[in-house]
Amino acid sequence: MNNKILAACTVVTTVFSNNVVATNGDSLIGLGAISRAMGGTGIAHFAGAESALKNPAILAKQEGLEVMFGGTFFAPDVEVTKNGSPQDMTAVSDAKENMIPEVAIAHTLGDGWVIGVGMFGSAGMGTDWRDSAPMLDPTTGQVGLYGMRSNLLLLKFAVPVAYGQDNWSIGFAPVMQYGALDLAFTTSNTDQFGAFNTPNTKQVGQGSSYDFGMGYDLGFAYEIPDAGITLGLVYESAIGMTYDHQISNAASAFGYGTPGALPNFSDDLEQPAHIGFGIDWNSNDLMSVTFDVKSIKWGEAEGYKDFGWENQTVYALGVEYIIDRLALRFGYNYGKNPIENSVDTTPVFAAPSAPTNGDVLNTFNHIMFPAITEQHFTAGFGYTFSKHVLLDMAFTFATSQDVTVSATTTGLGDLTVTNDQIAITAGIKYQF
Repeated sequence: MNNKILAACTVVTTVFSNNVVATNGDSLIGLGAISRAMGGTGIAHFAGAESALKNPAILAKQEGLEVMFGGTFFAPDVEVTKNGSPQDMTAVSDAKENMIPEVAIAHTLGDGWVIGVGMFGSAGMGTDWRDSAPMLDPTTGQVGLYGMRSNLLLLKFAVPVAYGQDNWSIGFAPVMQYGALDLAFTTSNTDQFGAFNTPNTKQVGQGSSYDFGMGYDLGFAYEIPDAGITLGLVYESAIGMTYDHQISNAASAFGYGTPGALPNFSDDLEQPAHIGFGIDWNSNDLMSVTFDVKSIKWGEAEGYKDFGWENQTVYALGVEYIIDRLALRFGYNYGKNPIENSVDTTPVFAAPSAPTNGDVLNTFNHIMFPAITEQHFTAGFGYTFSKHVLLDMAFTFATSQDVTVSATTTGLGDLTVTNDQIAITAGIKYQF
């Protein structure tokens, strides 16, 4: 059975890989076409079966049986410019277009009970600099961007159960998470005193590592019918993940864990807890305005906190206007860049050639995991073909400011990074 689960997840890995997606940190701004069209909202706004992916309590509004399946196409544009190093350059990541699938089912059981199933890609990040910025001179070990390649993907499987009476509802969803992480690059093959070994370069990374983790989502919703207002609360637990020999091997290549050096990093990379609040105002089922605010606990998650990530507050606004069979949707999402420019000048090991801890963190964070995108502008529509079949579409444009960090002691000078993204999401619903 475990082999069958792993095989299924591997299929998803082939379509959701080596990419930087429209994210807060490395978590998707929204799950489902309606949520993504409305700025990633959904804590208080009911969106049919896909609500199982945002707040299990809202699922109590479901009537009958609904099946939703869809996917998102991503086209990121990550660019790095390095200045002040022996080999200044500008490079664009080769991690280009990709797809992410999602499936959700919701079914009314009666007496206020609703059950659902959801399987969806929930987070991911990755870049590929092998062709655009490889090791420039293997004889001297002079580097471009180390030919770095990174790929993190996360797939969640949830079975939400909701119960509602009158104007309130609660929901709970056990969550199983599958994760894969691959970190690889080429670096100078030197000893701790800076002398070259033979050969002068070495490859770090031996393929992906995988793990499964367990967590849960807990939600609550309260409706004020006379005002057309719904309030929602949701908590997503942290999910511990360990990717054997990935982070520790990458860090040890820069000297961590060697005699007299800073301690090495563990291979833990815990997906952080989320807590969110939402409010939705609905006018006669013709117009909705919804607002979410959530806190993502990067600064408390194993792995992320070791790399200096900070807790992130995300604000999302969505509007929906319905004209007969057509629903028009717009949204905006903002979350401050959770990665700071590290200025820690502690040498990684005791030698004149040692890089500083801050420069190594900046190198890993901004070349391999440039989660610096802050603003997302979204739009979309829904169209009801019949009482059974509905189509939802979402379009996302995400921008980041130019972020400049120091990586001088890793041979890269100052790094200026940008991360802009375009995404298109489509979902088909069938209602029984």
